[in-house]
Amino acid sequence: MSKFRKKMIKYLQTFWGCLAFGVLMFAIFLITDLTYVSLNTLGWRDWLGSVAGATILSVGMFTLNKLNLK
Repeated sequence: MSKFRKKMIKYLQTFWGCLAFGVLMFAIFLITDLTYVSLNTLGWRDWLGSVAGATILSVGMFTLNKLNLK
């Protein structure tokens, strides 16, 4: 289990890992919005908020990975 966890952490610190994490967070934010309204009544602010939140998280995670904090 420890090897798997290390592999997953190493993968998530790559560009594609951060992109996949961003897509996952977008889906989570969108599902959170859908608990209150149906899909056809989502406004552009809901979509923009989900995209912005996912982008901030994934870019922040990628940037923190590239910093050498050791």
